[in-house]
Amino acid sequence: MSDGKLLLTGFEPFGGDQVNPSWEVAKSLDGAEIGGFRVVSRMLPVQWGTVKDNIISLIDELRPAVVLSLGLAAGRPEISVEKVAVNYTSKSKDNAGVVPVDRWIVPGGADGYFATIPAEQVVDDINKKGIPARLSLSAGAYLCNYAFYSASWYVRERGLKTQVGFIHVPATPEMVAGTPKGSPSMAQGLIREAVCQALTTCTYWLTNCG
Repeated sequence: MSDGKLLLTGFEPFGGDQVNPSWEVAKSLDGAEIGGFRVVSRMLPVQWGTVKDNIISLIDELRPAVVLSLGLAAGRPEISVEKVAVNYTSKSKDNAGVVPVDRWIVPGGADGYFATIPAEQVVDDINKKGIPARLSLSAGAYLCNYAFYSASWYVRERGLKTQVGFIHVPATPEMVAGTPKGSPSMAQGLIREAVCQALTTCTYWLTNCG
């Protein structure tokens, strides 16, 4: 099923931001060894259609034990571990200015999928490290949910045992400094520590609870 890889993805910057902490954190963990598995980090474009193709190609290439995608949720004050991916897209422009015509990510596909990483345990373990985290029941309807659903759908279509999950991360202090209104933020180092713990929890469940 896997030769010990953990696929960790983050997104390129969007919405006028110069950086995206989801990718900065993922990039910093590329090649790391966690729980006997090796992290392989890849950046996803903020583009409808392209994200699904990239996710599918990466799963086929790497056959990872875990697919954990990260995305930015500016305005959220804590690490949000997503529980549900839904088969729906918003009428929002991507970085190429494209608005999806179809409302469904996979026409005829399941309405939604639950995360197959141990999401509740991930939340508990991150909180135990003193880093605010919560379980979220809405990954939105933009590219984050799109990536989460695409990976969940493809893993099931292929009959793989790969765990799939998604984590939304807050903006960093540098991103919100000087903005007219105060906005929640979290230091990139804490986000990185939380993601490391999430992957550690996932690998523990793979080797001890699978």
